[in-house]
Amino acid sequence: MDRAAVPPRFPHLDGVRAIAALSVLGVHTAGLTTFTTSNDLLGPLTARLNVGVAIFFVLSGFLLYRPFVAARLADRDAPQIGGYLRRRALRIVPAYWLALTLLAIWPGLNGVFTKDWWVYYGFAQNLRGGWILQGIGPAWTLHVEITFYALLPFLALGAARWLRGRPVERQLWPELAAIAVLGLLSLALRAWRSVAGSPTEVGANILPQLFLWFALGLALAVVSAHVADRPVGRRPGWVRFVGAHPGVPWAGAVAVLLLSTQVGLPILPLADYDTYELLCEHVLYALIAVLVVLPAAIGTDGGGRVRALLASRPLVWLGLVSYGVYLWHLPLGEEINARLGPRVADLGFPIITLAVLAASLVAATLSYTLVERPLMRRFRGSPAPRAAERPAPVPAG
Repeated sequence: MDRAAVPPRFPHLDGVRAIAALSVLGVHTAGLTTFTTSNDLLGPLTARLNVGVAIFFVLSGFLLYRPFVAARLADRDAPQIGGYLRRRALRIVPAYWLALTLLAIWPGLNGVFTKDWWVYYGFAQNLRGGWILQGIGPAWTLHVEITFYALLPFLALGAARWLRGRPVERQLWPELAAIAVLGLLSLALRAWRSVAGSPTEVGANILPQLFLWFALGLALAVVSAHVADRPVGRRPGWVRFVGAHPGVPWAGAVAVLLLSTQVGLPILPLADYDTYELLCEHVLYALIAVLVVLPAAIGTDGGGRVRALLASRPLVWLGLVSYGVYLWHLPLGEEINARLGPRVADLGFPIITLAVLAASLVAATLSYTLVERPLMRRFRGSPAPRAAERPAPVPAG
């Protein structure tokens, strides 16, 4: 295999995935313990921790599109579609079916062992309002993820045909412009459907209205692939800046997160959003997500405390098993809160959060060690990639 064909390492992305997983878990435990609605100071902040959904979508767009872009720029064959789909299925399906079945047995999940069982085993629960909060509640995003998996090879093929014959150095801006158009069309569709119908209709939870977040990941993938082989001194100034100062994008993400608590967004779980609130949150979350992912995707040969944190063993491990944490945490959290919550009173949020994290990590680690990793090694058709290269499906809240 020539050097250009060796997949690059992104050693900090598991750490970003861990932070997103903690964010998703935190928004749920804050809701379960009523911390979000009872704490006037921090409640508006914990209500916005569902930004972890956007972070995971950006990560998926980046990690899954980058190999297609890198292959095109190096004039190599693109990833084989069959192998790509097999890896995606192995990564998402077995762990989900296992969690869905065991959690339906205990502590119990609505809808799973009924005539509608196919909805949950078939990743269709976000297609009807009555289904979306049953089964494993956050798993509605798996339908979004699977739809993106299916769409991505067609996007890559279209880009390859459209850009064929152009010099490599003249492909960057046209591709970024096309991705921007797709992202803005998604946002426009979200706005139009919000005005024409209900801002919280089922359509708001499917890929066409959520594509903006994936588009940001696609854009990062394009930039990353274009600058990867350039000497540092020949990279764009902003790329060099992110490489040298990874804390600045994170500071920006924190600032935007704090801003999101001051613009009148709902803090009640499952609150009805009006059009302004829906679009405002969507755009702010897009900005936060891309700023969080940026130092792990661009200028990765730089150092700094941010990247040291992302490379720490606890975050790397949590990121590696984050899909399992996502699948298990809310049903376990509801059971833990019901049993433990009345005993811990005002300390409910931190204690319940730690208890749910511990229980979810145990379940996720067992799932990954006994089911996910063995199946991926046996059936993926090639050696399993290193942990930092292995994208996980999107946890969501």
